[in-house]
Amino acid sequence: MRYIEHIVEPERLLLSWQTSQPGKERGRMFVAEIVRNGDDADIIYLLDSEDFKKAVSLGFEGYPGFTVYQKRYEKILFAFMKRLPPRSRGDFGKYLDSLRIQNDSEISDFALLGYSGAKLPDDDFTVIQTFENANPPFEFLLHVQGYHYYKEQLPFDSIKLEQKAAFQAEPENEFDPNAVKVLIGGINAGHVCRGLTKSFHKWFDLGYKIDASIERKNGTAQLPEIYLYVSIRMKS
Repeated sequence: MRYIEHIVEPERLLLSWQTSQPGKERGRMFVAEIVRNGDDADIIYLLDSEDFKKAVSLGFEGYPGFTVYQKRYEKILFAFMKRLPPRSRGDFGKYLDSLRIQNDSEISDFALLGYSGAKLPDDDFTVIQTFENANPPFEFLLHVQGYHYYKEQLPFDSIKLEQKAAFQAEPENEFDPNAVKVLIGGINAGHVCRGLTKSFHKWFDLGYKIDASIERKNGTAQLPEIYLYVSIRMKS
């Protein structure tokens, strides 16, 4: 097990949402920013964005307790921390292990939201840390998006822990010209989360050294999941 050695304290997180309605498009949409406000945080809905408008057309009404009829709500961190186990819980250390964060790491609740993704099994929200202003060196766990679409060409059992992975821009992608694909053994295994693609392109342009390898495999037979341990370093 490799741990994250350099914690990045963000100033901003993205909130994504996808509809659970049968027959509707399942793509994730960025509906709000969660911005640091001292030791707390505010939520700001991205009312003018295409993602937000699309989400509303698919039934999005806001994060529970914070309807879209108001653009900004202040000091809402308590509501989002309910998505994570409390630090006082006896097995909180095991939870940190699952995120590859050491028990003695100094990490704020706000940063923990970003590193965890704060995903619950019974709703449609995910929190995304973009690392947009992070300075190397730093590390993070990355969920490979859409692997289940590629599992026939890259069987789950053939993927080994600590196996190397690589990233490649995919300007020919018909859905998103900014897409970044994940390659395992030279085979397309899925994509980087859209909330992180801008940062990946920046790292490509700056010539940063990006190392990645398989850190965790789980999920179900129908929806297997792969997580990468990603390390970002300055160019040599």
